[in-house]
Amino acid sequence: MGIIYHLSGNLQKTDVNTFVARPITNLFKKYESSPLVKGFRNFGKQNDEHSYWVTEAEDKEDGTKGDLVIYMHGGGYILSIFETQFLAFLVLYYALDEDKRKKTSLLLVDYSLTCKNHTYPTQIWETIHAYEAVVKQGYQNIHIVGDSAGAHLALSIARYIAYPEESKAHFLNFPQFDFNFGPLPQPKTLILLSVWPRPCVAPNVPSKHGVETYGDLGSTDTLMGDYYVGDLDLDFINDYFSFSDTNFDQHWAKVEPITSGDTLVITGEREVLRDHVDDFLEAVNKHGTVTSLVEKGGIHAGLVYVEALDYMGPTGAAKALRGDFKDKFSFNEIAKFLNPRIQ
Repeated sequence: MGIIYHLSGNLQKTDVNTFVARPITNLFKKYESSPLVKGFRNFGKQNDEHSYWVTEAEDKEDGTKGDLVIYMHGGGYILSIFETQFLAFLVLYYALDEDKRKKTSLLLVDYSLTCKNHTYPTQIWETIHAYEAVVKQGYQNIHIVGDSAGAHLALSIARYIAYPEESKAHFLNFPQFDFNFGPLPQPKTLILLSVWPRPCVAPNVPSKHGVETYGDLGSTDTLMGDYYVGDLDLDFINDYFSFSDTNFDQHWAKVEPITSGDTLVITGEREVLRDHVDDFLEAVNKHGTVTSLVEKGGIHAGLVYVEALDYMGPTGAAKALRGDFKDKFSFNEIAKFLNPRIQ
């Protein structure tokens, strides 16, 4: 954790591409014999160019699809999915009630990275294509889970779908991408872990909360955000990028999971990004419909950086399989939030 903290403030693209970037297929291969995935259907099967099944549930008795949980990983758009993120998504399955698990599918989005010079809106386009693919397959009740940059991406996707005319006007400016602006069902829920709402503004350190943030893994600079933006004008992309600078009436009133009370935001008490998250919540939570939780003593993306560590290896897998989530804040809160919303 100390090494990651030290390195997190200076992620150069060439270094990341050389020493860190790894294909997601390596993780599927590593876990293909794990007891965690025993019985998983189509584990590691590619669904479209940038998405992979973790498990694909059988159709329900009436022939319709069950619920689908899509995970969008964090890492400032520069890092490929790392092992504890991958593991956290596997383990989250076992935090759900057993009757809910049987009819729930899990899908991972593997978007392109800025360390390979893929800038905005590449990741939005790839994720929308993955979303369109599962909708065409019959999935309607779609839940999105994202941490950090993955939560940022989830918000971009939510706005893209909820505001089709605005999205068309904006993304037609990127003719290199074949965006399809046809109607899509909105996600049923948004679960945003340590959302990164303002990537090109350095956070306040210390924060207005006066909490010690030393050791937190949230970036204290804007380097990763700058990589994502490239040479684009920030004002031009603001409505799909800097979410602390939006407002409810103009940007979020049509996003159904926000207005219906089906959005969960989890933030660590000691996050350097906490002030920016507060600003985002002030913009988006006008009617108090968003559930916002602060983990006492928590750091950035605690689910994937801290809680998932206890489920590594055979002992950890056995712990997950027996449903042991004692003192696991994010696992328990996400499961409590998702269980009643899975049909």
